[in-house]
Amino acid sequence: RCAGFEHESAAWRSRRDTSVFSERLEALSWRSCDRMYYEENTALLRPRYGSIVDDERLSAEEMDERRRQNIAYEYLCHLEEAKRWMEACLEEELPATTELEEGLRNGVFLGKLAKFFAPKMVSEKKIYDRDQARYKRSGLHFRHTDNTVQWLRAMESVGFPKIFYPETTDVYDRKNMPRVIYCIHALSLYLYKLGIAPQIQDLLGKVDFTEEEISNMRKELEKYGIQMPAFSKIGGILANELSVDEAALHAAVIAINEAIDKGFAEQTLNTLKNPNAMLRNTQDSLAQEYQDKLSQTKKIKRENASNRSSSVSSEERDVYEELLTQSEVQNSVNFVNTKAAVKEVNDAISRQDEGALLASLSLPALGLLGVLESNSPWYLDHFCSCKEQKTQLEKDEIQRVVSSCNEFAEAHKQKLESVAAINTAIRRGSPPHTVAELQNPAAQLPIVYESAADLYQSELFNLQKQSPGVSPHS
Repeated sequence: RCAGFEHESAAWRSRRDTSVFSERLEALSWRSCDRMYYEENTALLRPRYGSIVDDERLSAEEMDERRRQNIAYEYLCHLEEAKRWMEACLEEELPATTELEEGLRNGVFLGKLAKFFAPKMVSEKKIYDRDQARYKRSGLHFRHTDNTVQWLRAMESVGFPKIFYPETTDVYDRKNMPRVIYCIHALSLYLYKLGIAPQIQDLLGKVDFTEEEISNMRKELEKYGIQMPAFSKIGGILANELSVDEAALHAAVIAINEAIDKGFAEQTLNTLKNPNAMLRNTQDSLAQEYQDKLSQTKKIKRENASNRSSSVSSEERDVYEELLTQSEVQNSVNFVNTKAAVKEVNDAISRQDEGALLASLSLPALGLLGVLESNSPWYLDHFCSCKEQKTQLEKDEIQRVVSSCNEFAEAHKQKLESVAAINTAIRRGSPPHTVAELQNPAAQLPIVYESAADLYQSELFNLQKQSPGVSPHS
């Protein structure tokens, strides 16, 4: 199924067990990798469909037609490349190349990809409709966008530059799928450089598509009026976005480790804020917490290394067997940030401060899904009830309460809309119409009997005349 990846997959799985930074220091530059990705075997780059040979004479219109067909062909090649790379990462078969764009819209495969490269951030339980049963039964649901949001947040968590990110609507509404595939290509190169994923294959000119498939893709691209991203420039853009060189990154991480050992929180904070360290979301107010967490993490790593390498001479040991890597430092920073954010949520609940609660629930460190300002009264009410049973709520419990509140709020909204529809039906004086509205599940009423339609209409009409503001629930 994923021919050509067997040897490569074994290599990158082996690399995952080694130090990320040892790999980084020995890796080729971004631009070199870009050239290898796009310029290797240049003789094969010309697509099998639509090539213009030297002795071929074409009119301007025919050349423009061929150019547009070639663009569609090249994009299909990029789709095939993304498909095979994702299949190698997920060890799961994806939809056919010509159906891949539609298959990505519900975000399930993107959520699974996020779990692959950021497992601490995205669990299987967080992927909505993981088996796609609901999607196959009823089509897209607004909650499918949660999967795409988690993918975007997972990319942010590993430091992938935001310049490549698509919009959620590009995926869900299929507004700009080439942008999504472009992002997947850039992500593949980034993760490969970090030793997390295999290298994506270059299939341009190496796969065939029927004339019908190419023409259909061309029509799709022209229908949306989408300008094709410059896939060949991905490596250069990554190099510019991540301008810090490997030696500077290594030096910055070494400085962090030295500061941790000295034990001065402010000094450690300064090293964490060094741009060359490429760390995100450090907060001055949490300096001491960072120091404590990093010291604890480093102590554990040092003890594990000592137990594991007692028979290995110090000269043969990797420097990062005892030192924290950039990824481990970032994980510690994230841990502290999340813990502080959870405390803010609990403090806001204890004070019964609705505004502070909404602000704390929206903190990036928590990464909560579906926090809606319009539901803040529901959040406060439900969280206060939860606090009566448990003094300290954790992140997962906070997410469950938010999701539960959103469902209650949506059900309440639908209930009010249903009650309004019932009152309208009563005023119209049509018993069958009234019964139909009474039977709407959103109204949350007891069993309604069609045989009693006239009685319902009569009684409710009289009640409505006596008390215009009274709903059927009353």
